[in-house]
Amino acid sequence: MATPGLIASRRFSPQTRLRLQVLFARAWESLADTYKTQAADFVRRLRTRLPLEEALDRYFRELGVPASMVDSVRAGALVALAPMVEDAVESEESPAGGWNPLRPDHMLDALKRRAQHVDETNLECRLAASISGEAIAATHVGMALETAELLADECTPDEAIMHYVRTFDLSSIDAQLIFRRALARWAERDPHGLDHVGTEIPALAVCATAPRFELPGRLRLGLRAIG
Repeated sequence: MATPGLIASRRFSPQTRLRLQVLFARAWESLADTYKTQAADFVRRLRTRLPLEEALDRYFRELGVPASMVDSVRAGALVALAPMVEDAVESEESPAGGWNPLRPDHMLDALKRRAQHVDETNLECRLAASISGEAIAATHVGMALETAELLADECTPDEAIMHYVRTFDLSSIDAQLIFRRALARWAERDPHGLDHVGTEIPALAVCATAPRFELPGRLRLGLRAIG
């Protein structure tokens, strides 16, 4: 994921570039805050299955947190998880029970329970990661829409959203997801007034020539941006 300072926006005016830098800086902070919140929630959900540090490391692997955010996200998550940290320290300091050797049949049962526990833990991790992924995608979509609003007079909505996606250097799968969701949300909001198009369409009549549908220039979609 690129940093907000690396913005390829030479095609825009100096004022627009400056506004984009401010917007992308806010997007960066919003994403970092989302990662922090979701990391804490991920660890809480796995608290009965994984130790705190192991669950936090698992979160970074599952979500692919950008390297430049890792330290900040880890610090914020640990602050939010401070009560759990104290509980983990107390449990480690409590005396452990004596060692009990297992018979072969007991050992086999223990291995089966361990395998089941691992499978269930992996499933819980995937479920928790899915929740986090949706929250992060929602943050991306919201900031992509703000980018489209900012650039409404400069380029088409799909071009503006693609500019956001490319600036944050999302993976191909994430880029497609964010692009489609943001464009769908933009279509639902219809800020440029598609309702006015109806008045420009001539009424159909018998033997009349085919009507021409002329949409406002700002509403056309530059599909070349998708490539």
